[in-house]
Amino acid sequence: MRYLYEFIQHQDDLPMKLFVNSVKHVDFHWHKEVEIVYVLQGSIIMYLDQKQYTLYEDDVIVVNSMSVHKIERTNQDNVLLTLQFGPELLNTNAFISCNSALNNDEDKLRLTSIKQNLAQMVWEINKKTKGYRSYTIGRLQTLCGCLLRYFSDGTNLDVEESSKEYDYKRLNRVLAYIDSHYSEKITLQDMAASEHLSLHYFSHFFTDKIGIPFQKYLTLIRLEKAQAQLAGSEKKISEIALDCGFANVKLFNKYFKEKYGCTPGSYREASLAPEFPNPNQNRKPKTYEESSSGDYYEMDTLNAMGSLYRYLDEKTETQQVLLPPTKSLMEEQHLIEIRKDHTTVMYEKHWNITMTAGRAAEGLREDWRRQLVELRARIPFRYIRFHGIFNDEMMVYSENEDGTPVYNWSYVDKLYDFLLDQGIRPFVELSFMPSLLARSNETIFQWKGNISPPSDPARWEALVSEFIRHCLNRYGAQEVKKWYFEVWNEPDLAGVCWAGSKEEYFAFYESTVCAIKSVLIELKTGGPAMGYGSLWNDTWTEEFLSYCQKREVPLDFFSFHIYSEYPKLKIDEDRLTKIMPPSFYKESIERLREKMNASSYGHVELHVTEWNFSLYDRNLLHDTMFMAPFVIYHTMNTLGDVKAMAFWSFTDVFEESIVPASPFYGGFGLINRDGLKKPAYYAFELMQKLGDELLVKGNGYVGTRKSDGSMQFLFYHYVHVDQLFASGDWSELSDSSRYDVFEEKGIKAFELSLHMLSGTYKCTSYRLDREHGSVFDEWIRMGSPDSLTAEEISYLNGRSGPVIRSEIVQGEHWRRDILLPPHGITLLTLDRQY
Repeated sequence: MRYLYEFIQHQDDLPMKLFVNSVKHVDFHWHKEVEIVYVLQGSIIMYLDQKQYTLYEDDVIVVNSMSVHKIERTNQDNVLLTLQFGPELLNTNAFISCNSALNNDEDKLRLTSIKQNLAQMVWEINKKTKGYRSYTIGRLQTLCGCLLRYFSDGTNLDVEESSKEYDYKRLNRVLAYIDSHYSEKITLQDMAASEHLSLHYFSHFFTDKIGIPFQKYLTLIRLEKAQAQLAGSEKKISEIALDCGFANVKLFNKYFKEKYGCTPGSYREASLAPEFPNPNQNRKPKTYEESSSGDYYEMDTLNAMGSLYRYLDEKTETQQVLLPPTKSLMEEQHLIEIRKDHTTVMYEKHWNITMTAGRAAEGLREDWRRQLVELRARIPFRYIRFHGIFNDEMMVYSENEDGTPVYNWSYVDKLYDFLLDQGIRPFVELSFMPSLLARSNETIFQWKGNISPPSDPARWEALVSEFIRHCLNRYGAQEVKKWYFEVWNEPDLAGVCWAGSKEEYFAFYESTVCAIKSVLIELKTGGPAMGYGSLWNDTWTEEFLSYCQKREVPLDFFSFHIYSEYPKLKIDEDRLTKIMPPSFYKESIERLREKMNASSYGHVELHVTEWNFSLYDRNLLHDTMFMAPFVIYHTMNTLGDVKAMAFWSFTDVFEESIVPASPFYGGFGLINRDGLKKPAYYAFELMQKLGDELLVKGNGYVGTRKSDGSMQFLFYHYVHVDQLFASGDWSELSDSSRYDVFEEKGIKAFELSLHMLSGTYKCTSYRLDREHGSVFDEWIRMGSPDSLTAEEISYLNGRSGPVIRSEIVQGEHWRRDILLPPHGITLLTLDRQY
């Protein structure tokens, strides 16, 4: 049985729950807590206290303790801010009559005080500055004072009368019964008899609690159930009408049109119509219901909180709003001490093994190659991975008139020859399907990579075999045995990156690996380049590993991807886009390791072959100073956990979707298309300076040593996005303003104390922050031109990169204070002088 009394769990050691959500339908329910609903965007219908109200953007309403209420969406999408707190904070059993939908002019100023307090509470909880809990509780108490002073309207009898408790239990039974038996014949008289009440008393009891007569409520429930079936099944409309308890189709059509404004047939037709996304719109990840991995995109990011945040700066006679905290607050200082007997451990620089790019055809371009050469000179990674080695644009496969396959490796050779000349080996992702071999025409990305399984598996296997033979003949077995061969990209994203079934991919993986191994068994094969959503949402991983184990299919390495969005779990309620906490990357790796260990694959190399902050190639944060400590945080946090962490990607010469005009549009790359190095690039360059022996590692710092005795200390101030942005509201993000979406943090302080110096050392400091070396911030100060001249590119290039200072230090005991602003980085290197 589904109980309609709601137990509300408070959050973060606060006497309340405050959240942003989007509502389609919330059944009649009640709870002990007082609830305030503020409409951030769109509109809703609220059934409350036997009345119905339509609430629009900027409306606010109070639901009293134990008041039965229901929420429905209108024909508009909505975003709501909801605050729930115990009635004891009101000090009495006061009944609060606060509803801006009543349009009472006298209440406008008083309602503003409610909105101001809500705005400040949201700000404090999102930014999480020092003392935010105390500030939040203070604002909550002030809000309760405003409610009591200006909106108190007698006593809340539902709370005061203990005899009412049985009434709510009775109502719970009735509503639960209707929800389970709506398809059957249910009469008012039968329900009254089941509760041992007279027809007259039960009728008034139900209407008093719900606000609408019993029969009307029953019809609404049946219509909601029918609406879901119309959109989610292929049943005939007449079947749906009978299944949902309607006496005949004519009656069903009448009631449906009254509620939804169209016939059931029109509604179904509209719900099945394909939607054609506009690539120029902003996008957010899909929910679990839309994609089993909660991955990739749906259209329209949310821009909801602006309607509330304008109240942060407003002042009324009833309230003086506190300004947001200053950004110059000092965080707690961290002490790092290194002594002569300090032990070290060896570690592998797993971020330096594999780099990535968009697709193979881009590697034929001069600007792409120029950037790669420059990158490789400073960051000596060993492999590069990209999509599309078999795309039609690479012209690897064609057929004669009689259908005989024709293989052409000219463009592949040009690309691989260039990479190997630079000392870079291919991490070969075998994708996508040549159109002549494809079973269907589904494609992904602007450049139309075909995601179909092969129409003839034998021809695909022949292509793979010939490709392997050609590589071996051209480059030699000793070279190619050092490569990795990864079968496809994210096949768990059915309909997005793979147009077949899960079982078809498993068989496809087997046949592809067998084709490779049949040529040379020592070649390293693996995959499945799995999206991270299925890792959390389903058993795709376990089933793939079980298939390989049972059929003895080789799996020399396992690869998967991680980004910050979602994934939405099956158990989650309807909610907006979510950015996961920083720990999500390491937790994902640990979760996958557990599954691999349970399947006897714990010994297999684990490769993260894509990772970045956002899976959206237009996320404006990708260009900012935020990305440098983001890169360092996640690489340091995953040391020893995986074989390789392959950042996606090295360049904005990248064309998965139409490229915007702006030089800083939020692309994945470490380097923008003009060759300007973003802060994330310098994170990799500074990490490259670290030694091979780990001295110390902690919250925001890492210390290393080289065999020659030199030491390196890297400090970083990682600041995560605030709860508002994490929950899907991008209203504070724009081309020129990209730093208002983070938690409010002060300066992070470190004290480095060395008790081991003997002799003379050269101390070199590398400082990178918004004021020192962030090319995006310099572009903003320049005036953020959309089109850069050669002179402007040269100017920005000269101001890109860390500010370097050096000094000679002596003395056995040496200390240094390091102060980092949010998103800042400092590297200190100490090199012995002779």
